[in-house]
Amino acid sequence: MPPNVFLTNTAPYLTFMNGDERVQAACLGIMNSLLFDWQARRFAEIHMNFFILEALTVPDLRDNDFEEIAHAAARLSAVDDRFGDFAVATGVECGSLSEDARWRLRVEIDARVAKGWEVTESDLAVMFDDFTTDAVPRAYRAAFLERLAELG
Repeated sequence: MPPNVFLTNTAPYLTFMNGDERVQAACLGIMNSLLFDWQARRFAEIHMNFFILEALTVPDLRDNDFEEIAHAAARLSAVDDRFGDFAVATGVECGSLSEDARWRLRVEIDARVAKGWEVTESDLAVMFDDFTTDAVPRAYRAAFLERLAELG
């Protein structure tokens, strides 16, 4: 937020007291994952506040999953020169991505978040039932399940 801007309870934000841009990128990846979105929509659809945000959980990640999520989220975010400093700090290239590359990075994040939460294929079937195929196409679901299986 720019200086001298006031936020209310309905504009929750995160402050990072410790960590670096990698931690911020990992948080960004987790909070933008399909599973975190599904969790958040159990409590809020269009109105988020601090009380709801504080009640949400994040997965327990192994170091390599944390690093891969951070890397993928940083690359997805570093789309142009405005994010150059962030790209340098997180060790990713800066610039536009093809739709296929964006897809693969999103699948990687979603699969690693699912792995951290130890969700099963039947858990994911329940979650997928909440999303239309316009929101989460069948091909994305299949790629997600395939990558999760590869991660074991």
